[in-house]
Amino acid sequence: MNNAKTEKIGLLVTMTAKSGKEQAVKDFLLGGLGLVNAEPKTESWFAFQIDEKTYGIYDTFESKEGRQAHLSGEVAKALMANAGDLLEGFDASKDIKMIDVIAANHKAGVQNNGLFVIMKAKQGKSADVEGFLNTGKELVGEEPMTISWYAVKLDDSTYAIFDTFAEDEGRDVHLNGKVAAALMENAPVILDGFEASAIQTIKIIASK
Repeated sequence: MNNAKTEKIGLLVTMTAKSGKEQAVKDFLLGGLGLVNAEPKTESWFAFQIDEKTYGIYDTFESKEGRQAHLSGEVAKALMANAGDLLEGFDASKDIKMIDVIAANHKAGVQNNGLFVIMKAKQGKSADVEGFLNTGKELVGEEPMTISWYAVKLDDSTYAIFDTFAEDEGRDVHLNGKVAAALMENAPVILDGFEASAIQTIKIIASK
């Protein structure tokens, strides 16, 4: 990955494995990598695990055309075909979210784990949140062990950060770095009810 990527929009999918189907969900997501590698307009694709039963897919595109091609492609077809057997209460209309990429920073490297946090802007503070996230892109550029870092917009007031690392050390350095410090400093002013516990550690199952 590199900063030459043009990533403007994306998808964020969350899903819960049925009891006893956790390994099958992991295997399904790992198998999705081969399919998505055949999609030239899918810029980045991550399958990740949040906890024992909760999984996700995050992917990015340069254009709506690329996103629609992905939604009509083999990965999406396989997801819908297997959802009834593998997933608990999966609803594509709610669990597949279209997002805008506000800022992104990439470096070359293996991606094994990460962080995922969703945050909500206080009323009238969305522009301030977006300004903070754009500043975060510059700060994270100074972190050699942060491999990928994304700031995205889910709706008019909801935002997320998704980032990846090769090892736990890189994640720990990031959590004790300038971006995390700035987030906690600004949160009381620009974010609604944000607490550090909202920052979730994740495992990267597969990535493009």
